[in-house]
Amino acid sequence: MLCERCGRENYKHVVCNYCNRKICNNCLKSSKRVTKTEKAFICKDCWSDMKKRTKYKRTMKEASTSRSNWRD
Repeated sequence: MLCERCGRENYKHVVCNYCNRKICNNCLKSSKRVTKTEKAFICKDCWSDMKKRTKYKRTMKEASTSRSNWRD
């Protein structure tokens, strides 16, 4: 399988949550666990776009507030 960002051949890929491209591990900028079962991934191209980066940084806060509202 080919990486859609750099074109390298890889056996395992992840999908960027912001541009929906299949990227290899070298093109992955950051990943974090949003909930127990969900992870958020961002590629190097989306990291340079400030709107997408702030959206990525806020994912943890949005998930925690939605869970606290659910319990009330």
